Amino acid sequence: MPKTFTRAALAGAALCLAFQPAVSAADEVADFYKGKQVRIIIGSAMGGSYGIFAQFAARHIPKFLPGNPTVIAQAMTGAGGNNALNYVYTAAPKDGTVMNVPQQHVVQESLLNPAIKYEANGFQYIGRFTDIALVSTIASRTGVKSFDALKTKQYVAGGAGPRNPTSIAPEIANLIAGTKMKVVSGYKGTTQAYQALEQGEVDIAMTSWLTINVVHGAKLKSGDLVPLFALAMQRVKDIPNVPTLLEMAKGEGEKAFVQIYSIGADIGRSMAAPPGMPKARVQAWRTAFQKMLADPAFQEDLKKRNIWLNPMSGEDLQAMVAKVMNIPNDQVAQAKVLYAKILPATLKK
Repeated sequence: MPKTFTRAALAGAALCLAFQPAVSAADEVADFYKGKQVRIIIGSAMGGSYGIFAQFAARHIPKFLPGNPTVIAQAMTGAGGNNALNYVYTAAPKDGTVMNVPQQHVVQESLLNPAIKYEANGFQYIGRFTDIALVSTIASRTGVKSFDALKTKQYVAGGAGPRNPTSIAPEIANLIAGTKMKVVSGYKGTTQAYQALEQGEVDIAMTSWLTINVVHGAKLKSGDLVPLFALAMQRVKDIPNVPTLLEMAKGEGEKAFVQIYSIGADIGRSMAAPPGMPKARVQAWRTAFQKMLADPAFQEDLKKRNIWLNPMSGEDLQAMVAKVMNIPNDQVAQAKVLYAKILPATLKK
């Protein structure tokens, strides 16, 4: 047999061997998901941006997943989103039938809250829809036009649970910038907090800049809602005159603490799988996620709701979370001191 034929035969055999596991993995994933139902769990009310993205994914991603399972979005509120995160991490099935749109404070809670049962870098990230900056807004009836006015008079801020960033951000402002906000943190989600603002129960509410534009855009344009400050790594480009809490931080401890909270803006609205989910199924979701983002039907749904994307791959998101989780221990220790000062105040409300 000529050598050239032998080499070609060997190359062909090698190609077949290399291709076979991929085919088998795809078949395994398809066989598993055929006829199955998958739940996408969120830790807040369905009306906010977590719910919007979970419902969009439930509607569009099944056609890109092997086996085309039925996918539904499910809210599991409580403990500022930690009930859902704890459930997905510890109690939920790890076979790929439960996914998560994690609260953006997943890293902060992992580093600063000893009571939680999850590690942010233990989740297997599927991908990010968009980054999210949290923006605090005040009702125009108060007459307040800028952040500095919060230092001279007490205003009531509504938050979605004592450990949720929408409650902790005003407490951070009180601590590092001398504002006088009273935080009422008993609302189930930002939807309820904004309903309380409209009804006059609170003066201030906070949610993502995305949700403010999508849900409260008319009030924003009319001036009924006035942006005050942002919890983000940098100023929101649409409102460049609105400061971030990170700008107000002084000293290593404060800066580390506010950075740990602000990094949630980069995590934004993303999808994650629980630890222990088989790698082939994780990869299938990552591939399906990217295909969904490029799908014209998905993009048309976003356009109808005036929602924009700033995606990140699951691999890049995984690396970013790992980097933040490895922040130096001395900086984490200083951040915990400030966290301890804030948390008792929020728990009493």
